[in-house]
Amino acid sequence: MKRKKLSIIFSLVILMIFLSVFLVAGCKVAEEVGLSMEKSEQGLEAEAEKDVTNVVETEEISGIISISPAEVYEIITNDEDYVILDVRTQDEYNEGHLDKALLIPVDDFQKVADILPEDKPIIVYCRSGARSRKAAEILVRNGFSQVYDMGGILEWQEEGFPVIVEEGAVSAIEFITVDEAYEVFLNNEEYLFIDVRTEGEYENSHIEDAINIPVSEIEERLDEIPEDKPVIVYCNGSSCDRSGRAAGILKKNGYKEVFDLIGGGIFEWEEKGYPVAEGK
Repeated sequence: MKRKKLSIIFSLVILMIFLSVFLVAGCKVAEEVGLSMEKSEQGLEAEAEKDVTNVVETEEISGIISISPAEVYEIITNDEDYVILDVRTQDEYNEGHLDKALLIPVDDFQKVADILPEDKPIIVYCRSGARSRKAAEILVRNGFSQVYDMGGILEWQEEGFPVIVEEGAVSAIEFITVDEAYEVFLNNEEYLFIDVRTEGEYENSHIEDAINIPVSEIEERLDEIPEDKPVIVYCNGSSCDRSGRAAGILKKNGYKEVFDLIGGGIFEWEEKGYPVAEGK
């Protein structure tokens, strides 16, 4: 009987020791898991904070401020102390530029950026916005902290603000909206539509009855363009400067009625459901 009791007591002691060891080990494991999870959470939070910091730093590095034509007009009217840069070509500048604008073509920009005053705000513009953005980025990379991008002079003119035409300049290119061009198209007026994009772009979709002469070929294919017809040149809209370049080439070669399709170009034409064709 005594042996049986001792055996039971011994078994209970062994069981209690086992449970104690198990509980201690379990607590340690739980503690380690908890610490690991806490560290993971802290790591994720740190990564998140790092990502946010990187975004903020990227925004600060960009440093380019958008400015509207109306705001620039007010600056010019009030004779505020800003530097206004036209980053187009000499011919484009001669055809019409903002009052008091200084011409520095974007291709020469890197060479002359160091002559500009760093203590004055600078406004840059071009025809449609692509070159002005490039110029603004060059300025920021060179340490200029007050850089404003107006985008294109097309929007300035669309809003009715004045331009200065240099003496002896070729007569200015006229602008035509997509809706105005569609009216011309509907009335079967004797206008020639020229798509100055690539052959591939033209074959994908173009204004019905338009001919394709890429801007890179227009000077050598002038014999295909009658001088006695008004011409409307177009590309992909305000983000594309090919129609402006093509119009300038035609004007310099004696074409009197040259219209540059502004707004959204062929994209806007298609969006409005106006007639398009595919292929050659």
